[in-house]
Amino acid sequence: MDRKQFLSTAVALGAGAALSPMAAFAQAGRYPQKVVRIVVPYLAGGNLDVTTRLFAQHLTEELGQPFVVENRPGANGNTGTEQVARMAADGYSLVMVSAGTLTINPALYRNMPFDPEKDLTHISIVSTGPMVLQVNPNLPAKTVQELVELAKSQPGKLNFGSGGNGTLAHLSLEMLKARTGANIVHVAYKGTSLATTDVMAGHIHGMFDTLSTATPLIKDGKVRALAVTSAKRSAAFPNVPTIAEAGVRDYVAETWAGLVGPAGLPRDVVERLQTAIAKIAARPDVQQKLAAGGSEAVGNTPEQFRQTLVKERASWGEIVKISGARAD
Repeated sequence: MDRKQFLSTAVALGAGAALSPMAAFAQAGRYPQKVVRIVVPYLAGGNLDVTTRLFAQHLTEELGQPFVVENRPGANGNTGTEQVARMAADGYSLVMVSAGTLTINPALYRNMPFDPEKDLTHISIVSTGPMVLQVNPNLPAKTVQELVELAKSQPGKLNFGSGGNGTLAHLSLEMLKARTGANIVHVAYKGTSLATTDVMAGHIHGMFDTLSTATPLIKDGKVRALAVTSAKRSAAFPNVPTIAEAGVRDYVAETWAGLVGPAGLPRDVVERLQTAIAKIAARPDVQQKLAAGGSEAVGNTPEQFRQTLVKERASWGEIVKISGARAD
């Protein structure tokens, strides 16, 4: 074999050995064989959108085909989720839902456009994180108990904002009121940023917000964090107690991101997606990126996902009923 033939053979062998994941999976005939779309049923730039794009990037690397993100906001996540629920159950149209979409909306909307149980295949919760109870720094309440006592001593005088009726922030407040008897007035804004601005300005006294949004404001002293809503403390603020630790029994309100597809997804597709998500969630760099926004990687199984849904639908259904909140 002359030098030219040797080099040609070596290049060919090297190319075969270094086959891209996309080519390898295509040869094996395994899912996925083409571009996979993940719908985010909310506006771009939010915590759910950022989390989805992080996992989409790594799913592309793990499974060898592009996972592209498409934002389709509307009706507290119902619009984009319904669109995917009506698509073919082949694994090429998925949606990253929030806790509100599948656990709050069924109680909030009289006419849900889809059945969260029957019309969807649950794949995995990819991340979870707390809300944070924050107040204007000038409010004379430095703990949850002091806030509750202040609200009881001045019924109807304290105002808390949220990004709208029926949002997780609104219902986190309603859960606090239900568990403590505190008399706090809810003020619904058209967007979280407007409510946050008014908390900092002192026009309203406080609000519940995602930790990713609240973190820089807390660090700059523009708001005061009284507690987080999760079952355990946040690594981002280890000195901030949970609301349960602060003395409010049976209080847990977490925000999470969960990947679902249309009902009837093939088992092998679900298994490949869940396995890839669990692998991605275990990566230290992914965990660090999520932690920077106050979230924690999960990557659980479809059954664990469904157990979470059953538990939270009952809990939020009770709070929606008590609050009288409606979205339609």
